[in-house]
Amino acid sequence: MSSILILVAGAVLILGILVSYAVLPRALTIGWGGIFPYAQAYRLTHGTITSLSFLAALISCPAYALQIATIQWLRTQAGTRVRRFGLASVTAFAALAGLNYVVQLVIVRVGILEGRDDAVGWLVFQNPGSPMLAAEFLGWFFLGAAFLTVAPSFETGRLETAIRWGLVSSAAVGNVLILVLATDDPGAGQLFLGVMTALLMSVDVLLVVFFRRLLNSDGP
Repeated sequence: MSSILILVAGAVLILGILVSYAVLPRALTIGWGGIFPYAQAYRLTHGTITSLSFLAALISCPAYALQIATIQWLRTQAGTRVRRFGLASVTAFAALAGLNYVVQLVIVRVGILEGRDDAVGWLVFQNPGSPMLAAEFLGWFFLGAAFLTVAPSFETGRLETAIRWGLVSSAAVGNVLILVLATDDPGAGQLFLGVMTALLMSVDVLLVVFFRRLLNSDGP
């Protein structure tokens, strides 16, 4: 059973690597000039590229939940309260971020394609004043908290040390990124966004290797 779960987790984490490319660049609100220019550009492609990006992001929500749950089940020595807090945090991330992606895929997409730009402009994720942007940022804060609850599970060897500090760094840089984007500093936002993307992808790759090694140690 553990071998099957490790394979599933590994496959989902590979998807997470691809999703990182699609999701994180959209977190920047640089270049927002209002709903009408945005809607015009959106309708040029019928929202196809943006919708695919949000769909991939939506799939990443349960992927991260599976990642945290798998690590807790296989490795964590933390107490019950810490484990529950970690699971609650990643669940909060999945709920908040998932809500945003569903709103973008359903309400915003349909509204823009039907020409109701004014009605859905306040919900567009790229709008700096959108509550969906706030929900997304809060979700990533909770994901960082979940990372911190499982980071101590990796203690021995260079691979585990790299995973541990990758998780800690992802949580820290993610929170700094939220603050930087809130200040509307394009240069700093681009810098921290690039660092965050690199960290998430690195951790995902290292965890895939780690899970693969556990699978091999389980035997056939």
